[in-house]
Amino acid sequence: MSRSSALRLDICVLADIRIGDAAAPCHAAMIEGLADAGYRVGVLPVAPAEIKADPYSIDATWRRLFADGSVNRLAPGVRAECALALGLDARLFALPIGNVCSITADQRIVTLERPADFASKTQGELERVAEHAGEVLGGPVVWAPTTRVCRDALSCCAPHWPTTGVDWLPTVPPTGVVRREGVERARPTVGMGHYARARSGPWMLSVEAGARAFRAANVQWRLLAPPQAERPPWPQPAPVEVWPDDQIGFCEFLGKVDILAHDGHAADDPCPVDVLYALRSGVVPFLEPEYRSVFAGTAIYGRPSETAQRALEFHENPSLGADLRASGKELVEKLFLPQAAVSRIRKLIGKPRDNPYAPAVHSARPRRVLFYSTNGIGLGHLTRQLAIAQRLPSRLAPVFVSHSKAVDIVHAHGYAGEHLPYHSAYGERKEHWDVALSDALTAALDFYRPSALVFDGNVPFLGLMRAMESCPDVARVWVRRAFWGPNRDLDALERGTAFDLVVEPGELAWARDDGPTVGYRHEALPVPPVRLLDGNQLLDRQAACAQLGLDPGRLNVLVALGSGNNTDTGRMTARTLAHLHGRADVGTAVAEWRIAGETSDLPAGVQRLTEYPFGKFLSAFDFAVAAAGYNTFTEHMAEGLPTVWVPNEHAQQDRQILRARFAVAQGLGDMVRHRADFGLKGALDRMLDPEHRATMRSAHAGIGQHLAGNGAVAAAEAIASLCETVVVREAAGLEAGEPDGAVSTTLDMEITDAPHDRIPS
Repeated sequence: MSRSSALRLDICVLADIRIGDAAAPCHAAMIEGLADAGYRVGVLPVAPAEIKADPYSIDATWRRLFADGSVNRLAPGVRAECALALGLDARLFALPIGNVCSITADQRIVTLERPADFASKTQGELERVAEHAGEVLGGPVVWAPTTRVCRDALSCCAPHWPTTGVDWLPTVPPTGVVRREGVERARPTVGMGHYARARSGPWMLSVEAGARAFRAANVQWRLLAPPQAERPPWPQPAPVEVWPDDQIGFCEFLGKVDILAHDGHAADDPCPVDVLYALRSGVVPFLEPEYRSVFAGTAIYGRPSETAQRALEFHENPSLGADLRASGKELVEKLFLPQAAVSRIRKLIGKPRDNPYAPAVHSARPRRVLFYSTNGIGLGHLTRQLAIAQRLPSRLAPVFVSHSKAVDIVHAHGYAGEHLPYHSAYGERKEHWDVALSDALTAALDFYRPSALVFDGNVPFLGLMRAMESCPDVARVWVRRAFWGPNRDLDALERGTAFDLVVEPGELAWARDDGPTVGYRHEALPVPPVRLLDGNQLLDRQAACAQLGLDPGRLNVLVALGSGNNTDTGRMTARTLAHLHGRADVGTAVAEWRIAGETSDLPAGVQRLTEYPFGKFLSAFDFAVAAAGYNTFTEHMAEGLPTVWVPNEHAQQDRQILRARFAVAQGLGDMVRHRADFGLKGALDRMLDPEHRATMRSAHAGIGQHLAGNGAVAAAEAIASLCETVVVREAAGLEAGEPDGAVSTTLDMEITDAPHDRIPS
């Protein structure tokens, strides 16, 4: 790696910027205030196992600060010189972060924000937190409690640690315009919900206890809850409304309530962002009494069981509400606005430097993303990875390792690619092959030194799991296509917890999926359907026909029934060609997969489509007869190509028949099954009718909004963000010489029959 000079900043920050970390918006608001005050700030994102948050979703304010250049997003490996190195939340340092950066700072501060977590650690664990923080920030640190509750915990557990003279109160995030409903209500409206979905539970009472509380007939309850959350039983004497948090934002929800009932405990989170949002929005919070030392006379206090009683008392005393709202506004303006944070920093390090940058040329080893895919019956896994790789930012270089014999297609796109034979290729026992796979993948990780490993396949092999554990500093991504068969590979789904990010490529027929991945969808990042090519990358009809040897003036038909490696496609192909071949007005082409076991003999005049990817040539055709694999189905739908779908229903496959049935139900295509090919003639005759095809093309307009974006873009953005985040996780104990028992029980589960791993997309 070439030599690089240090970046000069005023402030270098380590922070968790993900949605789900409830403090993320407060941290972002503080940093935005410092940037607006002229301080040059660089932020190194850290995703510690200690903080539960979405691994792929960046808080909106952080995203905007990086996008508009207000704040530098630093990448692992950065060298920085600064006046202040700031770690936002001591939990970042619960585990060793490693040699992820080199910071030289005049002063070093770490905030303490979760006192119960801090106090639960042993003395040895606390000393390791201090040691880890000092290692990363470049020397001994000073600790900044964010509230009086945090200061008490620090004084009790680590009285010898140096602390700041004042509490570093959080910065309230901007809320925008909150339009409160201007109606005179007969009942008080109590809201329960959270800004960050990762918080436990959608409301402050369990469903059972809530059912009793909701019987207060003079109180209206509005609950903000994730779609999969429990609902209180119906009917209730009092009105209870459940608002899905994927349909309404937290701040908008605040505009619909009088009181926000918060379920937290001051020892866990003494200054919740939910409460700060409420105070700034003119909504009165209902809190447990332990919060009084932080929020004083701005809230209603009581135990959860007293919520309804306190709400009624509040409603019957309008002047109380006015006083509380005025006190809340005053408290926010005095203590929680960005100006307070700027004032603290200015007293600490002075004004921003006149020249925060030193002239330097920064150069470093390019960072890589290693794409690893299983061997499919088709090219689905590899194609999806290639689609994502092409949309990564230029600062990340893709490299490929695949069990697919068609891995050479990545070479044509300018990427390095290696082929690893699958165990069935030479009859090796699965357990022996897994050991060799672990060694091969570990060697690839050591050689390429990627920032992330992206796996696309149904079963994360034991060899893969062991290789990942041997490289804990590499981020882990699983691209997990849906539509699994019933009860298939359930143990494989449990392995998803070992990945930092699970991406689920979108399916137009998503509502028909009833397979095992449905129960795990809440753990994944759903993206729109993934396509290798965008519309502007497709050939027009004249160019596509010229390359294929077809007449653009004729009615052209594509036959693309799959590789035939696990299903006999020859019979259906032959019957299709027999019905169409010889017609003066019809031209035909047969798609042949690179990994097909045999090359079929075709009648004279029938063209072969062998150039990858097939989707580039779709405009040459008026209709198609095709298997309903993931990529083919998505491409044909995006092009609006009328298709007779012939699903591959082999037990190894994804459930292609669900896609085909969706197409038929929506008027987007016809379906013929391999075991019922007597319907082929009628389906072809209907497709030969121009009015029938025109009706299908019109029906495609109804699904256009679902294909407006390419999911490969969203997946690439999430992976790039993860590559630029320091992921901190527990060591798995796979050191040299340790027994296999050191691996978690999840890793020790044996994978079922090897053919399951070959489910294509």
